[in-house]
Amino acid sequence: MLGVSSVTVTGHLLYIPTVIYHAGRDSWIALLLAAGPALLIGFIVSALSQRFNGATLIEYTQLILGKWIGTIFAVLFILYFLHEATLSIRGFGEFYTSAITPRTPIVVFLIAILILASYAVKNRLEVIARTNQAFLVFMIPIGIIASVLTHKDKDYRNFLPVLENGLDSVLLGTLNITSVYSSIFVLSMVFANVSSTKSLKKYTCLTMLILVGMFIGPLTGVIAVYGEERAIGLYFPTFQMLRDIQIGALQRFDIIGVMLWSLGSFSKVSLYLYAIVVGIAQLFRIKDYVILVGPVSALMAIVSIINSEDLIGIYHFQRDIYPFYGTLLGLVFPLILLIVSQIRKSRSYQGS
Repeated sequence: MLGVSSVTVTGHLLYIPTVIYHAGRDSWIALLLAAGPALLIGFIVSALSQRFNGATLIEYTQLILGKWIGTIFAVLFILYFLHEATLSIRGFGEFYTSAITPRTPIVVFLIAILILASYAVKNRLEVIARTNQAFLVFMIPIGIIASVLTHKDKDYRNFLPVLENGLDSVLLGTLNITSVYSSIFVLSMVFANVSSTKSLKKYTCLTMLILVGMFIGPLTGVIAVYGEERAIGLYFPTFQMLRDIQIGALQRFDIIGVMLWSLGSFSKVSLYLYAIVVGIAQLFRIKDYVILVGPVSALMAIVSIINSEDLIGIYHFQRDIYPFYGTLLGLVFPLILLIVSQIRKSRSYQGS
C-alpha cells in the first residue's frame, strides 16, 4: 500500500505530462513496455531485502561494497530520496498555487505538508503505514469513479495512427515511466521491518503490476479526451480532465483530484522523510532518528524552494533529465548491488 500510494498519486500529477510529451498517442505502448523494467525493479528490491533480512538499504550497501565505497553509495541514495521528496513537495505546492489558489504563497503549502509529514514520522513507521492504509481505501475507488465519469468524453480514435513517430519516442516514454517506478526503491528502507520476507518477491512484483494497471486509465484517458496536441500542452492534464466532468447540473469534480493528490502527497512525503532520517541515523550511528526529523524537514523545505524558479523549470527537469537520473539511481545502482552481492556470495561458497 505504501508503494502504490507513493508512486501513483505524484506520478499521475507530475509525470504523466512528460510521458505524453515523449510518446504522445503511443503512451499506452510505452506503459506496456515499462511493465518489464517495473517487475525487474520489484525483484531487485525484494531480492536484496531477502538476502539481507533485517537490514536497510544503508546497512547492506556497506556490507556489499565495503565501508568506503558503500558509504559513498549510501550517501547518494539518501540524496536521491531527499531530491525525490523535494520534487514531490514542490510539485504539490505548484499544483495548489497554479490550479487552486494562485494568490497564496507556495511556502504555505510546503510548510503545511512537511508539518503533517513530520508529525507522522515522529510517531514511527506504524503510524505512517496505517494512515496510508486508511487513505488508500478511499483513493482507489475515487480514482476508478473518476475514470468511469470521463468515459463518455473519450474518443479512442485519438490513438490512431499507431507508431506514427516511430519507436524512439515510445522508448523515451518507457524510460520516463521506468524512472517513476524506480522510486519504489525507497521501500528498501521499510522492508527491514517486515516480519517475514518469505513472500516478499511475490507481493512486491504484484505491487509493480498494480502500479502499471493504475497508470492505464489516467494516461490513456487524457489522450482520449483531449487528443495528443492539447494533452501535450497541459501541465496537470488529469486534474483538468476531472475539472471538465459534467453530469447534468453536477460539475466541478476537481475536488476529487485535490483530495487524491493531497492525501497521496502526504503519504509519499512521510515515507521519504522516514527513509531519509533513518538512513542518516544509521550512517552516523545515531540511536534515535526522531531527533533528525525537525532539521531534515527544514532542509527539505529549503531544497524544494531552490529546486527551480517555477513550474516550467521543474517540468523541463522531469522531462529531459529525470528519466535518466531516476533510472540510474533507482534501477541501475540497485542492480549493481544485487550483482555484486551475488558474486561475493558465490566467491564465499567457493572459498569455503
